[in-house]
Amino acid sequence: MKRLLIAGLVLVFLVFGLWIVAVPASLITNLVEGAMREGDLRLRVTELQKGLFYDFTCGSITLLKKDKPLLSVENIEGKINPLSLLLLKLDVSFDGDLSGGKVDGSIDLFRGGDRVSVAVRNAGLEGMPFFSQLGIRGNGVLSGDISIKNAKGTATFSVADARFDQASIAGIAVPLNVFTSALGAMTVGSKTLRIQSFALEGEGIYARLSGDISAGRMNLKMELMPEKNFKDQNVVFIMIKKYEVSPGYYSIPLTGPLPL
Repeated sequence: MKRLLIAGLVLVFLVFGLWIVAVPASLITNLVEGAMREGDLRLRVTELQKGLFYDFTCGSITLLKKDKPLLSVENIEGKINPLSLLLLKLDVSFDGDLSGGKVDGSIDLFRGGDRVSVAVRNAGLEGMPFFSQLGIRGNGVLSGDISIKNAKGTATFSVADARFDQASIAGIAVPLNVFTSALGAMTVGSKTLRIQSFALEGEGIYARLSGDISAGRMNLKMELMPEKNFKDQNVVFIMIKKYEVSPGYYSIPLTGPLPL
């Protein structure tokens, strides 16, 4: 019994001492920032501070591409599984704020590869530079889930209360301003994002987006299906007349370099 108690105390001291002495805040920062080492994407961590027992706070974690911010999660609180450090792994759960909404998720590094799971709830599109850099400007409320393992995974999302500006994508005028909601699902590969389903809806109009983005290039198709009264009242369809396949059906190719 005494030996068991001593062994337990040694284990507690080892685990607690490992956090206090052997895991400086700079190590956690370097592990998080080093999670993306390929391509142009990077993570930047600010104001990371350790708590008493395997917890931490962080001012922000920002996703950048070529040093341009795409989105930033702020006011982060997280906790590390102490047993993962003993096994030379990093198992982290966290939550934070994203553009007026909430984010929570987990990151598991080195356990047979990298695993990331993130849920976003009620975040404002207007606070994410990612969309404006794609040429999509306006407001909307975004919710979604992302699950990635070894650089492959899935993403689902919805946008409500959308108020977009008319956009120009790949040099083509796209009437995003007529839509008020969106719902989509995608698969993510190491170099390819494939759209499984992406539907946009407005009063009197429906659209589908399909295709993929691979190696920084878009190979997409947008299908527009307006009701006759909606079409007659919106001059934007004069601008895209050449993409009309049949009455009430338009097919617009969106190809070329991804504008990021």
